[in-house]
Amino acid sequence: VNEAVAQAAFADRLLLNKTDLVTEADLARIEARLRGINAFAPIRRCSRGDVSVDSVLNIHGFDLQRALQTNPQLLNPENAPTQHDKTVTSVSLDQGAPRHMRTVQKGDLDFELATDFLEYIAESQGEDIYRMKGVLAVAHSQQKYIYHAVHMTFSGGFEEAWQPGEPRESKMVFIGKGLDEQFLASTFNNCLATPENLTRKASTLRFKPGDAVECRTTGFDAEEGERWAAGTVVEVLHRADDMAPGEVAPYRVRLEDGSELTVLTDEGSEIVGANSHGDEDGEEAGEGCEAQAAPQQQQQFRVQVPDGVHAGQAFPATVGGGHLIFQITVPPGHGPGSWLTVTAPVEATGGARAGGGAEGSGAAAAGNSAEGTHARTTHQAASEGEADHEADEASKRHKA
Repeated sequence: VNEAVAQAAFADRLLLNKTDLVTEADLARIEARLRGINAFAPIRRCSRGDVSVDSVLNIHGFDLQRALQTNPQLLNPENAPTQHDKTVTSVSLDQGAPRHMRTVQKGDLDFELATDFLEYIAESQGEDIYRMKGVLAVAHSQQKYIYHAVHMTFSGGFEEAWQPGEPRESKMVFIGKGLDEQFLASTFNNCLATPENLTRKASTLRFKPGDAVECRTTGFDAEEGERWAAGTVVEVLHRADDMAPGEVAPYRVRLEDGSELTVLTDEGSEIVGANSHGDEDGEEAGEGCEAQAAPQQQQQFRVQVPDGVHAGQAFPATVGGGHLIFQITVPPGHGPGSWLTVTAPVEATGGARAGGGAEGSGAAAAGNSAEGTHARTTHQAASEGEADHEADEASKRHKA
């Protein structure tokens, strides 16, 4: 039995949704096909599911004789039942569910962590995700973030405002094959804007308060090139009232002239370590930035276990803006999609490059002395402690 055809054939009303996304010719073609399946049910065009409840409930539209014309075996007890794919399930993450049914914690979500989570699901499991949709309560936003996705096609944005007295509660629904409810719930909890999650997020940044840096202050000028200014990081995960809903900047920097700059991305194109901007002639990173050197200083990087890699297996992870490669062994109890924090020794603070072959400044690079060191990993979906794991190929450099 073609389930879609059967549902259209027995329907008392046919709602043709998302009509704003197609042409009139497409609508006419689809309506003609539906009328060929069900000539009696009225077809209503709509967009965003905007339909009056009175037009679909209590309409007393079922007609047994018409149903028998569609399927003469409808009342035959020997008729084979419809077979459903049992691998297709749904998972609901609802902060407003009763306590004994709620699988997630309450609280606003960090916008970056939440959107990273949704993008990961769409990219890694898109073929098996038939539908996902939700309403999110995001920290630093008075508006609801509403999204929906079909397979890898995603759409979302801040829309209607939270009303006075309305509970700020997030709801997510996933429909697809092989859904792991425990993984989805634990990852959702890791996206909450809690002090613990934000501390972990801050630890993945390249710089911390007090670090000397250089920031790009203008765009590219054909005659003068880019303009950069030296300064000091005074705050990480900075939020200002004039920023977009949910937006949090990695850094607030006080420049040497006393002015302050909000750096919106932790990328080498916007912010680098002191004395490392302009180091493009292939010289060793130690030249010109010796005052910043801190041999064997520890720095943390966030990596994610790729699809198909499970506990006990190793995978190569490029961290630090593409300058460090570690062979990381997945700790017990973790697997595809797990977030790990890698702690490794670096040769210099402030984003100096090790050697002349590393391409692009802006991320601290490990020197040869890091060979054979250990990488410490922490699974973000589990709050219990950290485990030390050996990095088999620490400190390999990318070649230009």
